[in-house]
This record gives sequence, C-alpha cells and structure tokens, in this order.
Amino acid sequence: MTDNKIVRDVFLRRLKLERSYRPATLFRNPGWHFEDYLKLAVAYHLRARPDFVFLQVGAFDGMANDPVRPLVQEFGIRGIIVEPQAKAFEALKKLYADHPQVILVNAAVAEANGSRNFFTADSGPIQQASFDQAHLLKHRIPADRIVCQQVRCVTITSLLEEHGLERLDLVQVDAEGYDARIVRTIDFGRVTPRIIRFEHVHLKNDDCDACVEMLASHGYRFMTERRDIIAILEN
Repeated sequence: MTDNKIVRDVFLRRLKLERSYRPATLFRNPGWHFEDYLKLAVAYHLRARPDFVFLQVGAFDGMANDPVRPLVQEFGIRGIIVEPQAKAFEALKKLYADHPQVILVNAAVAEANGSRNFFTADSGPIQQASFDQAHLLKHRIPADRIVCQQVRCVTITSLLEEHGLERLDLVQVDAEGYDARIVRTIDFGRVTPRIIRFEHVHLKNDDCDACVEMLASHGYRFMTERRDIIAILEN
C-alpha cells in the first residue's frame, strides 16, 4: 500500500469511515458473496469440540432469519433455545421434534430471574417483540396494536444450572435492542463461550462500543456483519 493510500485510510478512520477493498465486480454481483460467517466459525471450533453446545436467545419461530437451525441440521449440535412468545414457541416445538438434543425453553433471558413486561402485537408473535415498547413503535407497529404480556425471565447462569450444562461454545443473541445487556450478563468466570454473536443494528453506538470493548477485554476478536457482530475467543 502506498503512503498516500495509508494517509487516506487513516483520515477516513478518523471520520469513522473505511475504504472498501472489494473488487468492483463483487459490488455489481452481491449474490456472489459468501456471508455465513457463523457457520465457518462453528465448523472451525467443532474440530476441537465435537460435543459443541449452544445457547440461542430469541429464536422466534426457528425459520425467519434463523442462524442456528441450519447448524443443528448440518452438524447435529446440542443446546438450549429460548423464546418468550408462546405461539412462536409452539412452532419451535414442532420444528425441533426430531432433535432431542435441543432443549426448548419458553422464557426470556434477562438480568434476573422472575417475570416482566414484554411487548408484542395483538395479531400474534412478531420478530420485533421486545422488552421495550418503543422498539415496536420504531418498526411502525401502531400503538393500539401493541399488547403487553408477562413473561418468565431467566438468567444464563440459571439456564445452565437448570439443564446441567457446564459450558457454552456458542451464544447467539437476537433480542431486538436488548442484545448488549444480555451479553453483559454472561458470567465469564463460569463459562467462556468460544463464539458470541449478537445483533448490533438496533443498539445505540455507545452501547455497542461498550459491549465490544467488554468482550475485547476478555480476549475476543471480531467479525462484523451488516446486522450482527461475531465475537470469537482468540486463544
């Protein structure tokens, strides 16, 4: 790289921008991109951990934009799937009926055990359901169509104790703006997941930065996707 290009890249980074290194033909043909980085990360760690264990927080119906179901189907990995919406949970039970190694839990992961308000739509389960009513309004769900439900809440530590798991290799979080708070509840003194993937697109910049910095302090390094960040334990 020439000195002029280095200076330009440093200047762009100060503006919180980055130059793209993709060839022009890949911009013209976005369908040529391989974007399943999570699958690559899991396949890599399966070599050393054939008894791979995952936790999925917020699975919805297991079909819509779900990153874990293909991994269960292809690799047969075992783990826990947590989903608070009752009707979506029923869909998950049917979907995973032939996968006894997958434990389904009808609850929400939070900072403490108990129950709390959870917002969804009166028409049924939605992907935008959240602890935060404002999140649904932001997605143009009319206020008069939003309903509040009480859902069971459980911590990650309690889930592991309840189901007799000593470790986690993957934590996948899609919590509609609550992701950073859930990641921060991981007790790294008890478990150190090899991979943590969380949705950053709904996070405030400061919250996302704080979450990334916390994970970096525990030895994680990162791959960024359009909507998600994959944190991988470096050693």
